[in-house]
Amino acid sequence: MKDNLKVTFTGDALFVADFPKEYVDGEMKGVADYIGSGDVRITNLETNVSEFGDYASAYSGGTWINTEPEDFKYIEKFGFNYYGTANNHTLDYSYHGLLSTLEVLDKKGLAHSGSGKSLEEAGAPAILNANGKKVGIIAVTTCFNMAAKAGVATPKLKARPGVNYLSFDTYHQITKEQAETLNEIAKSTQMNAYNDLLIATGFSLPAPEGVLVFGTQKFCFDGSRKKTECNKADKARLINSIKDAKKVCDYVFVLIHCHEIGNTKHEEVPDFFVELSHACIDAGASAIMGGGTHQLRPLEIYKGLPIFYSLGDFIYQGMRVKYLPADFLNKYGCPATATALEGLNARSKGGKIGLQAEECNFLTVVPKIEYKDGKMISLEMIPTSLGFNKKGDENGLPYHAKGEEGEKIFNILSKLSKPYGTELKLDNDVIKLI
Repeated sequence: MKDNLKVTFTGDALFVADFPKEYVDGEMKGVADYIGSGDVRITNLETNVSEFGDYASAYSGGTWINTEPEDFKYIEKFGFNYYGTANNHTLDYSYHGLLSTLEVLDKKGLAHSGSGKSLEEAGAPAILNANGKKVGIIAVTTCFNMAAKAGVATPKLKARPGVNYLSFDTYHQITKEQAETLNEIAKSTQMNAYNDLLIATGFSLPAPEGVLVFGTQKFCFDGSRKKTECNKADKARLINSIKDAKKVCDYVFVLIHCHEIGNTKHEEVPDFFVELSHACIDAGASAIMGGGTHQLRPLEIYKGLPIFYSLGDFIYQGMRVKYLPADFLNKYGCPATATALEGLNARSKGGKIGLQAEECNFLTVVPKIEYKDGKMISLEMIPTSLGFNKKGDENGLPYHAKGEEGEKIFNILSKLSKPYGTELKLDNDVIKLI
């Protein structure tokens, strides 16, 4: 309907290389057509787009990820009209890689948000006009190196390019007796001596009331805190961005890139992510589109609106990275003259461990939501596989999973989501809300 808004979106596009012709002419079409049925078409671009013409950073998001501009035409075939750029790989190739990525997107007239030449720019929403509606999209990452944080200018200093970020605090819950033991150990080993000196001289701040610092870890024994909590200032900044965007937009969507786990498993959602997602919906967001972990996490319907805690990967070409710096190669016992593939094989022990060795990292969904008058009126998803068992360059590329493979994806998402009160059904190879 003309007055309605349809939104399609995906998990993380860890996209670094061309697509084989047999994929473009074959299984790509079903996914691309489904994405294309949306008025707003969203993905998280988990790569830099540059010519490898400058420095690799001294850190990375795990692997240094970059795509050459000439290959960008392949991801464009999916028809996305928005790209999120806030993730743990955004500054793998330092400021040059970041600014090159933004330049490529700008030259192509593609909307994007999540990084920029300043924190104000990185935190600002991308604005799209779609089917007569004004749509704002904000992207933020909770996993980042401190050097990747975008900054604010002062009267004498320029702003710092980087990502839109949200930090959080972690507290380990212990008993009062355990706290006394840790205090004794800290005193006898002088573990906290240097930090105490920094506090005394004004270079660090003391811990909040009821918190025990032991080395670099924080412990709480009075039951006043959750295991993880959003940084109050960062959370307020994001919430204000949503409220400001909502004043001029009909809809606001938020992409949150989060690798952190709740307890011991990737599919477990940390407390702060739930806290943040609920706050974003309360502030006016119409959906939360999570990514980061390379596998599915639960779907929650909160106040009638969807929170996808992670859609996992949409493209995973991790083994097709073209170049890697000596830092990576040396870490895994390879000389600086080794190829990227040799380094990746050394890390994965010949493909036996790592992301490419686990099928769960190759299973996702592509959702489509329809809204009317600010309310979600329908939600469906196509089960999507990245071809875990496929060989060659088709491995890691998405296609509509049907039959037993689609049912496997449905069962995973359904089981994860049920504790959040979300009931799903599989109908003709499409997952729907009950």
